[in-house]
Amino acid sequence: MIEFVRNPEWKSVTVKVIVVQVMLAVLMFFFMSYQVSLINKAMVNQNAAVIGYVLKQAPQLENEIVHFITQGAQEQEIAEGKRSLAQYGYKEDMDIRDQHILSNNALPIKTAVQVLLFSIPFLLLLGWEYRKIFEKIRTITFAAEQVVEHQFGQPLPENDDGDFGALGRNFNAMAERLHNSLRQLKQEKTFLRNLLSDISHQLKTPLASLIVFNENLLDNPHMKQEMRTKFLDRSHQQLERMEWLIISLLKLARVEAGAITFQLERVRLREVMDHAVHSLRMLTDQKRQTIHIYGGEDMYLFTDEEWLTEALINLIKNALEHTPLGGRIEIIIEENSVFQTVIIRDQGEGISQADLPHIFKRFYRGKNVTKPQSIGIGLSLSKSIIEEQGGMITVESQLGKGTEFRISFSKGPR
Repeated sequence: MIEFVRNPEWKSVTVKVIVVQVMLAVLMFFFMSYQVSLINKAMVNQNAAVIGYVLKQAPQLENEIVHFITQGAQEQEIAEGKRSLAQYGYKEDMDIRDQHILSNNALPIKTAVQVLLFSIPFLLLLGWEYRKIFEKIRTITFAAEQVVEHQFGQPLPENDDGDFGALGRNFNAMAERLHNSLRQLKQEKTFLRNLLSDISHQLKTPLASLIVFNENLLDNPHMKQEMRTKFLDRSHQQLERMEWLIISLLKLARVEAGAITFQLERVRLREVMDHAVHSLRMLTDQKRQTIHIYGGEDMYLFTDEEWLTEALINLIKNALEHTPLGGRIEIIIEENSVFQTVIIRDQGEGISQADLPHIFKRFYRGKNVTKPQSIGIGLSLSKSIIEEQGGMITVESQLGKGTEFRISFSKGPR
């Protein structure tokens, strides 16, 4: 019953079979009625012949014989008649072909032929219905072949009722997930290729410098100590740069590849900011810069404290690097009914409007960058960390007036 209600194919077959069976039953009824009427006519003719012959010999028996024919005889008369007829081989178990009334009536053959003929439309009906089912199966087979060939433009119908509709919806969902998986694998492959290319490109310059420094030291054993110390200092700087670059690239790769599971917990935002600022104390002392933090004493955020600190350190360090000696950095922590926001504002040279849309791209360096050692990876890493934790980061800047980064998280657990 459940299959009948749920599947339109069952409904269609069942309704049509019932209609055909009713039509066949009506036709069979009229056919059998006609055959019975023929038998009845033959029996009447035979009884009439018997009565006619008997009355011709004994007219006085008319009433008794007519009574037997029309009203039926007693058991005694029937037994006596059977005994007399049995002498001539006319018995109940005789061959039907010896029965005069039925000898010319091919009722069994006609009935068998008619049943056979009546079964033809029934078989045609089943063939028509199953043809539609096989068409749907062929459609599913073709769609599966397309998916195997990585062609996802042939979805199955999803609006049908019953099992085929459910199969179509589940098949399309499976194909979509497979498509997304293949697209993700392709993106990961592209990301890995680009990452390896970036690492190779970024390491090329410091490696070349190290090779030159090393060759100079090896080829000139009588080099003055002052020059030797200068080359070693430069080699040390390049090694530190390479170390920082590799560590940062690995962090960025892990974040962008989704290889990090962020441990979200409720942390006090002001403590996270104080920790990030304290990590940069040596740089602020060297440049005699000051960092002022406003607000956030009672503000809590659901985030991964370690990785958020990493993102804030990169943003604050970027602000310090682009702020002149003795400059001032302002960090404002505020909230409204929707967002919790951190604003990092510097007094640096600012960013041109042409460079502004690109500053979060990996290894992007603006046309007016005054720090040749900058390789443009810190902002990209910070953006990835913040967005992977459900936040968003925007930037506003004016040349000669400074830059403002705005980090926003929606309130409540994410």
